[in-house]
Amino acid sequence: MQRDKKLLLLGASYYQIPAITAAQKLGFHVIALDKNPGALGNRYADEAFPVDIIDVPSVIKLAIEKDIRGVFTMQSDIAVPTVGAINDQLRLPGIGLETARVCSNKIAMRQRLKQAGISQPRFDVVSGLKAAINAASMIGFPCIIKTPDSSGSRGVTKVKSLAEVEFAFSEAQKYTKSEVILVEEYIKGTEIGAQTFSQNGECGLVLLHNDTVSPPPYLIPTGHSFPIILGDFAKKETTAAIAAAVCALGINDGPSNVDLILGLDGKPHIIEIGARIGATCLPELVHYHTGIDWIRESIRVAMGEPANLSVSHLRTVAARILEATSDGVLKQAVPDEELLDDPRLIEWEIVTTAGDRISKLRKGPDRIGKVLATGKDVKEAVAFVESFQAKLRLSIAND
Repeated sequence: MQRDKKLLLLGASYYQIPAITAAQKLGFHVIALDKNPGALGNRYADEAFPVDIIDVPSVIKLAIEKDIRGVFTMQSDIAVPTVGAINDQLRLPGIGLETARVCSNKIAMRQRLKQAGISQPRFDVVSGLKAAINAASMIGFPCIIKTPDSSGSRGVTKVKSLAEVEFAFSEAQKYTKSEVILVEEYIKGTEIGAQTFSQNGECGLVLLHNDTVSPPPYLIPTGHSFPIILGDFAKKETTAAIAAAVCALGINDGPSNVDLILGLDGKPHIIEIGARIGATCLPELVHYHTGIDWIRESIRVAMGEPANLSVSHLRTVAARILEATSDGVLKQAVPDEELLDDPRLIEWEIVTTAGDRISKLRKGPDRIGKVLATGKDVKEAVAFVESFQAKLRLSIAND
């Protein structure tokens, strides 16, 4: 047991609980920080403190006092800069502050990838509505207008015409602390993703996956599936492009989450890379697809230990977030009984309870649950999870 080795976990929401339990199974002492003293993860951590995870000086002070040996966060970009600052200050394993900064700001990322010659959308940085209108007109429609510093698809809008720019610009401003907004080219093609793992400066594992995205204007990831539906040459070219981009951003150790589009010409274009584990059921999918416990191995690297990335099998899997059909107060959410008895079902859960206020899908955190399934091929597995959502009986008291 290694209970003298302390892991600082940034965030203690429901979605951080898998990291808490994984670290404890490895024998580490978990200290969770969350500005919400009632955060659910506090019940599971060995110690918990009501500290805002973006208050870098306070977090570093506590990290020094507690003599931590590693720092970690799950599935959200908000804590990544704090992770980098702690690693630099305490000389801990993992990404440093500069890499964290670049990976947490879409403008900085675009500029770094441009310097490295990585294929990506054309873009412009604007500071007002008039400039946004001009940039969108120059780049062409459809285009994407987004906030540079949010996560969970907040403030990201596909704009189809000049008349929609004002709404998209206003939507981006809601979710940013920056004075500038990003306008970028919308690349027609197929949106896919990847989960990668780097060790000692090398991006040694790239797991490509299929993506499902909600319709415009919000473009929220709703699901993923493995294995990727792609020819061998395209796989090789895409894998090489991703590895080059990850290295260009300085992600030398640990996981990263990659969004990209295969253009109509078949070439990969990088959309975003997060220096952390992906969300929308991705750690679970990786585990079921390959046998690799993505969370456990990520924690090991954060604590200065080598990761075991041996693939034990390749299983077909798909996942979908469960979403509400309208805004309001949830009264009941009941899955179809026949689907619950179907052997293709791997796992499911509803994370909201009766009386919770819920909303239609406008950003990632609006999800109300998840479902994972297998099938003889990806098409069948995806059809099953889509059917699970379609047959979910929701009773919602409308506002």
